[in-house]
Amino acid sequence: MNRVRIVAILAWAALASLIAVSDSYAQQMQGSPGAHPLPNRDNSTGTTERIRQDQTGTQGTTTDAQRMRGQNQEQNLDHVLAACLLTGNQGEVELGKLASERASDRDVKAFAEEMVKDHSKQVQTLQQFIGSQQPSDQRSQIERQIAERCTADLKKELEGKSGREFDDCYIGAQIGGHMHMQAALAVISEHASGQLRDIVKDAQPTVDKHLDRAKKLMEQLDKSTSSGRQASKQSSSER
Repeated sequence: MNRVRIVAILAWAALASLIAVSDSYAQQMQGSPGAHPLPNRDNSTGTTERIRQDQTGTQGTTTDAQRMRGQNQEQNLDHVLAACLLTGNQGEVELGKLASERASDRDVKAFAEEMVKDHSKQVQTLQQFIGSQQPSDQRSQIERQIAERCTADLKKELEGKSGREFDDCYIGAQIGGHMHMQAALAVISEHASGQLRDIVKDAQPTVDKHLDRAKKLMEQLDKSTSSGRQASKQSSSER
């Protein structure tokens, strides 16, 4: 079981960039707009009146500009967060396909098939939301590369195992990954707006269900191992 715990910890660390990018990018995008300096006052009545008129017009223009800037910032942030979630869900689909082929326990295999089905739906939803506005800034590209590298490393780890050891490691990784995803969705829901917030809220019950199922499968696998060891000891003593 030590190997299972190690893989679960690695999976948790592997996906940690989701929370980091959502929180730090939100702080970056929520900077206050610069103040507009007021013109110098003049002692003459005509100049003072003209300044008042200019200020009134400037305030209206500034308010509109600030509102538009705020909307653009929210939109940019939403697409960055959605892109992070998209990469994570794509990774789950990839790992689920591997487990559906390699798992030896039928319940683990069924769980993997469920992961492929549910996360494929989420991938489609996020792709439709992002559309052609895939973030192309360097930070987003690095975050995507980290997530893809983590999935590749975990997949390589799993490919080196078979039978019961594969089942243990896959389910252990799923527990760690979905515990992290719970936290990530909670943080992202605080920063997302509009449609993305709705997408995140709709996804949270599914993630909760996946985590609960993975924990129960781990308990089931543990009991199976204990029963097998007891049967083996009993057989050895009878000889």
